[in-house]
Amino acid sequence: MAGGVAGIIFTIGVAVAGLLLVLLLATLAWPALRIWPTPGEKSWQSYVFWPLFRGLNVLAFLAAGASWPGGTLELPIWLRGLAALALLSSLGVFVYAFRVLGRDNSYGATDGLVTGGIYQWSRNPQNAMLIMVYAALAVTADSVPGYVLAGAMMLVYWLMILLEEPWLAASYGEAYRAYCASVPRLFNWRRLMAGGSAS
Repeated sequence: MAGGVAGIIFTIGVAVAGLLLVLLLATLAWPALRIWPTPGEKSWQSYVFWPLFRGLNVLAFLAAGASWPGGTLELPIWLRGLAALALLSSLGVFVYAFRVLGRDNSYGATDGLVTGGIYQWSRNPQNAMLIMVYAALAVTADSVPGYVLAGAMMLVYWLMILLEEPWLAASYGEAYRAYCASVPRLFNWRRLMAGGSAS
């Protein structure tokens, strides 16, 4: 029974991931499609993107849990335990970054360009941390469904970063371009090596 449920979850997850990735890649090729960032709450893009996106997030975790105890790559239990701790830590940093940016800005509003705090270390700390969350989930689960759906989520978050950049440049102009020149997409290693001083 568990295998049947796990298979159903995985199959639905693959279908949702495939559709969401196709739409994000199509938006890269044809920006007018704009599945992300969505044009607004009542747009067709919003009605399509959010159920697919939220659904895939849930399905990735369900698939990882349903395929437990995994063992596809026979990773040692200590490594999987460390990955679970990394997952929780990354989730905590994500929540902090979400609070700093604010709910509306996180969901596609233009309520002001945030460049301080954690945003001086990364232009995309939320997505960077969620990529880490899903990498850690994949290692923790060590299963084919976990690797496939967590990998799909990592790709989704990366594509969302790429799609946000021209939209943010159009919204904030020179201020955003200057910010891009001083802070990397994912993590400001130069600032870390310099002891946290501005670079």
